[in-house]
Amino acid sequence: MERRNFIKNTSAAILSTAIVPEFLTPVKGNNLYPGNSLNGKLKGFIVSDAHFGWMNVQQPDPDFQQKMMQRIIQRFPDLDVLLDTGDAHHNDHHDNNDPYKARENWCNIIQGGCGQVPFYYVIGNHEIRSNEDDDPENRSNIMGSTSCRPYYSFDMKGIHFISFPELIREIYITEEEYAWLDLDLKLNKDKTIILLSHNNILGTTTGNEAGYRGIMDSDKMLGIFKKYPNVISWMHGHNHNYEIVEKQGMLFVSNGRIGGFDPSRGKHGIGGIYFEVTNNGLLVKCYSAEKDIFLEDISGDLTKELKIPTTLDPLAPCTYSYGVGGAKNKERFFVYNHHSGIGQKRELYVAGCRDAIINDDPYFTKYTERHAYHGLDKILLAAKINHGNNGFEYTNPGIKLNTNSNWWTTVTLGTSPNDDYNLYSYYRCPVDTDYKISINLKTIPGTKAGKRLLWLRLIVHDIYGRVLRIVQSEEITLTNGEQEHETILKVPPLDEHETIYSDPDSDKLVNIAVVASFSGMENGDVDIRSMKFSIADADGKTQDPGLVINNKKGLYNGQINEGENARISFDSEINDRDVIEAIAGGNKRMSFLVRHTDLEWQVRNAAVKDCGKYLEIKKMRNKLSNKMEIIIVPLVKTSDPYVHRIMKSEDIRIYPLSRGNKNLKVEIKEVSDNAQVQVFSYKRPVNVSNVSSWDYENNIVNARITKPGTILFHF
Repeated sequence: MERRNFIKNTSAAILSTAIVPEFLTPVKGNNLYPGNSLNGKLKGFIVSDAHFGWMNVQQPDPDFQQKMMQRIIQRFPDLDVLLDTGDAHHNDHHDNNDPYKARENWCNIIQGGCGQVPFYYVIGNHEIRSNEDDDPENRSNIMGSTSCRPYYSFDMKGIHFISFPELIREIYITEEEYAWLDLDLKLNKDKTIILLSHNNILGTTTGNEAGYRGIMDSDKMLGIFKKYPNVISWMHGHNHNYEIVEKQGMLFVSNGRIGGFDPSRGKHGIGGIYFEVTNNGLLVKCYSAEKDIFLEDISGDLTKELKIPTTLDPLAPCTYSYGVGGAKNKERFFVYNHHSGIGQKRELYVAGCRDAIINDDPYFTKYTERHAYHGLDKILLAAKINHGNNGFEYTNPGIKLNTNSNWWTTVTLGTSPNDDYNLYSYYRCPVDTDYKISINLKTIPGTKAGKRLLWLRLIVHDIYGRVLRIVQSEEITLTNGEQEHETILKVPPLDEHETIYSDPDSDKLVNIAVVASFSGMENGDVDIRSMKFSIADADGKTQDPGLVINNKKGLYNGQINEGENARISFDSEINDRDVIEAIAGGNKRMSFLVRHTDLEWQVRNAAVKDCGKYLEIKKMRNKLSNKMEIIIVPLVKTSDPYVHRIMKSEDIRIYPLSRGNKNLKVEIKEVSDNAQVQVFSYKRPVNVSNVSSWDYENNIVNARITKPGTILFHF
């Protein structure tokens, strides 16, 4: 299909572009109304690379960044969505050596600074590398109110957005991400799609520093875009420059900077990207908040329009999708639900996997080098070698461990607890499972005679770095020449440790580092051809995949091949926090996507359960900010007053007017000092009951409370 001929399915024909007056057209029979862009536009803004905490003269002061965010919101008052494409904070050189302050600044100024606009976040490399305290991926998900994994998608006004970051390394997209993306693209092939990422694609926007800029397998991504002509843009951060390139009938956009180093040397200032999607295309404009101008006025062609039919539909319901690519049988995940809707539905889709191999790149084909400030880095994208910086060669495919005086050498799949990248994160795996490790290698005799020994081991730890168990093979003596070694290692149930497997209420996932350890490397080279990690007795195609959500099971009966997907019939209560367990026979791996439809509210920093008459919020999830602020925004605009922010309170019930309630009511059971409730309203309330004081200014009712109770806003 030609990209420019892509038109939405006739069963969902494009709406007329006739202007509809604001607040007049109801959605889905409730009291929520589309507002801002009923004239046939979706309006968005992207900021990127805030780099809070970076100690450098090029880094703006947080107060200045806050003023620029305020200017963006004032300059674009009718946005439908605000996005951040990563590097929220720096991972080193923190101000006063305090990474927590940097994260707090981002939560307050960026995530919390976008007014009544829905906000979505894509993880950057500096967050993934930030290993001061706990698992960086989990922490970043908490910062951005991400439900499951950092890759997810959402629909707004008929346009499909995908968060698709680079995990493990700056330039590397994992196989699990690709598996999930394949499922998401297939399910949304009839929608206009915008992909949001942190790094650029080689051959598009500027940025080709080996090992750091330009994703590995860029040609693979460009091939995916050719297969799916409904993908109209790749918008990314990382490079800090403003740039728009049209290629393959798409716009590739570098989103500038709201902080960090300045490639323009003062010419552009900090700001971001303003974009509009209409029925007839995509318009992208680079905007300097610092200078309060569109950059086309001072710096060439920094505005572009892609003229192409889109699936824009101002009345289309909002959706949010999450899931996991290549999930293992019995693997568990926690999901925090940050969206709600009175008619919310949950759809489940499963897809098959190619084979049983869990680890990325079993033949060591993903390799690059980076000439960094500290010298040459040899980088295996999906493995780590502890053998001296120059102690191995890339043999394409495979690696050769050169004769070395190191008494101990390790090859680790994914990452390990002593790695500098994405600490404690890969591979997330279930307990009470037998695993198989196989390694194919060739030993080459050296000038010295002596034994070379090998141990294959699993290091089992939780996401906070605590080692739960080390399981290893017997000592293996390596002979000369080609050989293959295989071992079965059992990870026990580990019920003595708190994990999501011993306690479903726990957020402690289990991660396994797969390690091959060598001794006697002074006695000759070792040429490793492959190293594979899988569940024991797993083989063939994916068989009978399914999910268990909160103890309720949904299954697809039969075999399902890689690239195939199926919908599972499933109906169960949607809680603020759900636990999902994967089920798969055959190769014991599957991918899944969960889509929530007909959404009305986004709730950030705390999870929400929609109980019909009221929304229930139990505990704060994001405690990185001293504001302790729960932010609530409508996904479809409303003319009714609504609760917008609640500070320093927990165990809450909100009774919106859109649910037929007589008064806007908030029940709060736990409060601390300086607790507040803010309501967005176009009119001043007659009274606010059961508060210590309240005021009304700039469409915000600010009510201060000192004790638990029921607050009534009378309009």
